[in-house]
Formats: sequence, structure tokens, C-alpha cells
Amino acid sequence: MKLKTLLERVEINNKIGKIEEEAEIPRISNDSREIGKGDIFVAMKGVLVDGHDYIEEAKKRGAALVVCDHNVDTDIPQIIVDNPRKALADLACAFYGDPSKEMKVYGVTATNGKTSTAYMLRDIFKSAGYEVGVIGTVEVQYKDVSIPSILTTPESIHLQKHLRDMADSGVEVVVMEVSSSAQELYRSRGIDYDIVSFNNISVEHLEQHGTFENYFHFKSRLIRHADEKTAVILNIDAPLIDDLQDKTEGQVFTAGVEKEALIGVSNIDISSGFPKFTYTVKEDRKAGNWSLKKSEFPIELQVTGFHTVLNAMMAISFGLLAGVAPSTIQKALYNFKGVERRFELIYNKEYMIIDDHYANVKNIAVTLETLCRMEYKNLHLLYAIRGGRGAELNRENAEETIKWMPKLPLKDFIATKSVEVVSSKDEVTDEELNAFLTEMEKAGHTVPVIDSLKEAIDAILPKVEPGDVLLLAGCQGMDHAAKYIWQMLADESSGDERESWLKKIDERIC
Repeated sequence: MKLKTLLERVEINNKIGKIEEEAEIPRISNDSREIGKGDIFVAMKGVLVDGHDYIEEAKKRGAALVVCDHNVDTDIPQIIVDNPRKALADLACAFYGDPSKEMKVYGVTATNGKTSTAYMLRDIFKSAGYEVGVIGTVEVQYKDVSIPSILTTPESIHLQKHLRDMADSGVEVVVMEVSSSAQELYRSRGIDYDIVSFNNISVEHLEQHGTFENYFHFKSRLIRHADEKTAVILNIDAPLIDDLQDKTEGQVFTAGVEKEALIGVSNIDISSGFPKFTYTVKEDRKAGNWSLKKSEFPIELQVTGFHTVLNAMMAISFGLLAGVAPSTIQKALYNFKGVERRFELIYNKEYMIIDDHYANVKNIAVTLETLCRMEYKNLHLLYAIRGGRGAELNRENAEETIKWMPKLPLKDFIATKSVEVVSSKDEVTDEELNAFLTEMEKAGHTVPVIDSLKEAIDAILPKVEPGDVLLLAGCQGMDHAAKYIWQMLADESSGDERESWLKKIDERIC
């Protein structure tokens, strides 16, 4: 694509040097290591590195042009902009030909449950006969392509490349998890959404955003920036989300369990761990080109957790708005197998082992409420202390866990730092460890801490008896736990059973 065409999309403050606007541009990148002859290098400031420091490296590799936020002392031509991240997103949309406009794009944002909702949507639309792509926390997935994710929402240039590849391969529907970071850093800028939702909100990512107010500000951009052709589904149980109804040009459809809303659920039964409930649209509702008919039908899930009810409520609403038949939705959700590490049942024989992300206060509350509603003997809790997210988050997570402990048949509680599996950015600091232990001690609980994840599993697993539940709780530090346990089971098995456990390990993304 010609440089002239690309630059039409960018808000330019100044041009420095000889700009060859008729030149064909083979690539755009914000990574100097990817730059080749004739490419555009976009210099962006990050938390750890400043792309402006790598302009000379990009020049040596053959860059034809640099996009940056100030004049740099170099002889390479420069385009000066206010925000290189925004410019990168605009360039990416132009370079790949706005692929989101060629497909139906459904965007999901929430503090908790984005991933589960996204995969429910994938299965609903696949069941309805659509070719579906998913972009989210776990992977970028479509047809036979599966690329493990580094970011929930990829950098804009990579996001647009994925969307172009999806469109060219015949994908009709794209389900996207939209993170607060993506919205703050303009990764999702330029996406043409058909339906968006805001499922829930709680404290998270303060290490990036600084305050909860900032976090919500960026989280809500998906809703506030929606245009009049976009359907907007809001879970109004959260007051802040409720307040967004009159802050968007999108066509609003309200959902809620606690508050009176257009969409709701009732008759919830999770005594077995596997939810059953009734989904209800209380009256006919038409907004713009979107509509829902008054209806009521039962839903049965084969994945565990109270949170799956809430996620399913939102996913069903997407499906109905898009014209999918209730019977198709019912079948798709009954066959839904869940998502890795989202209250995932990884073993269910003489006892249950549940693997859960357990990321923040809201996530913890939903997880432990589910365990309160289930029928079993004793609970054994193995918790990976969350590293790299600050003492305050660990203090809050400890407080929330303590709040639920008297309501649970808790027999064992062990914590781990998972030192052998976490990356340097996820290592548990002394401050984070002390914050967790201090809250536990204040509440009268002594929780042993084992450095190694494998050793912690070896310590707690022999204590689990028939009829019990073992909860593997934690974020990055618990990612490898399922593989450890399945390998243990494989070593104790033979024949087809051994092969089954090994296959689970091979297919695991975490």
C-alpha cells in the first residue's frame, strides 16, 4: 500500500525530511527487530522501554520512515504525531483494509468472565452454522489456527493482521475480549463492533491504571464510544455499569440478576456444581435495528460454577440479538466444555479437583459462593499467591477469602509462591507475601507457604479423600498445576487411560 494512502488516516503534526508518499510500504511495526527495507517504524513509549531509543536500530534495518511524538536527531524521515499508539492503530486499520467491517464483531468487556463468555459465544455461533474466530486471553483461534495469547487484546498492528487473516479465510463472526489496557493504549481503536457488552466490574489492574476510577474510565470506553448502529448489553447489577445507559449512542439492552432489567435469570440450581436456570426476556424490546422478543426457556450447563450462570446470561443475549434460535443456544451451552482455569473441573472421580483463576475479589467471591452452594464433604484449598500485582491486591484477596472461610467445610489451606514456574514479572515479592500472611494471621489462620508449586501439590493431594473437593486457586502461579496432576495420574495409569491423561497435557494451552 502506498504511503500516501496510509497517511490519510493519521493526525499529523509535522513532517521532517523527505517523505516519499508514493512509496509502497511492505510492513508497519512498533518492534525494531521486525523492521526491514522500506518499512514504517512506530516509536512508542512503554513501561519498560521507549521506542524512540530504537530509531537508529530501525534505520540500520532499512526503515523508510519513523512515526514518533517528537523530533529525533536522525536523518531518517519522520512523521510527528501526538500519540504514536493511536497512529499505529490508524495505520494498521488502513494497511489491512479495515477487516472488522467485513465480519460481524462482538466485543465483551468485564473484570471477570470475559474468556468464558467469549467461548460460550464461539460455541453458540458455531452451532448456528457460522465460521467463528476468537481473540482473547487464551488464544487467537479460528479454523485450524490457534496462537497462544501474550495480551488479552493484541497490539493494534497484530490485531488487524489477525482480523485480516480471519476475513480472508472465510470467518463470518469474530468474538473479541476487550481489555481495559487495550482501550487505554488504543489497541482496539478502529474496530467496527456489531454488539458489545459490559458484564461486571471490580477492582483490578491498578498497577497499570493507578486508580479504580481510571480503570473504569478505560474499561467503559467500549460502551461510551459505541455508535448508534451497535447493540449494547449492560449488566446493570453493577451501579457504575447501570449509569452507562445514558452515556452511549448504542442501542441499550439491560440484564441483571439482582436488579429489575429487561433480561434476567431465575430458578438457579447449582447444588450439583452444574447450573440449571431459566433465562427470561421480560417484554418485547426494539432499539434501532435490534430487537428481543418476550421469551422464557430453560438452560442446563455441563460446566461448574455460579459465575457460569452470569456469563451464560450475557452470551445468550448476544445470540438472541444476532438471531440465533433459543433451541440452538440451549444445545450449544449444554455441550459447552468450559475454558481452561475458569472454575474448570479437571478431575471428577472419587473426588473433584477444580482449577480456578482466582484473580481478584469479585472472582474469589463468585468462586467461593459456588463452593458454598455445592454438595461435597471437605474443601482443600491450594492458593498461588499473586505476584507482581502489589501488596494491596494480595491483602484484598486474603480478606475476601477469609470472609468466606467460616461458610466452607475447609479442611486444609496451603499457599505457594510457585517459584519454579512463574516469570520474573510474576514473582511474589516479600511485601506481597507479608500482606497475605498478615491478613491471615489477623484472622487467626496459620497458612503454610511452600515455595515450589510441585511440592505444594505433593503436600496437599494425599489429604484429599473421597467426596472432597480440591480447589487449585490462583493466577499465573497455578497455570501449570493441572499438567502436574495429569502427569501424576498418567504415571499411575496404563493403556488407554494413560494416553487420555497425556493427551490432556498435550492439548493444554496454559
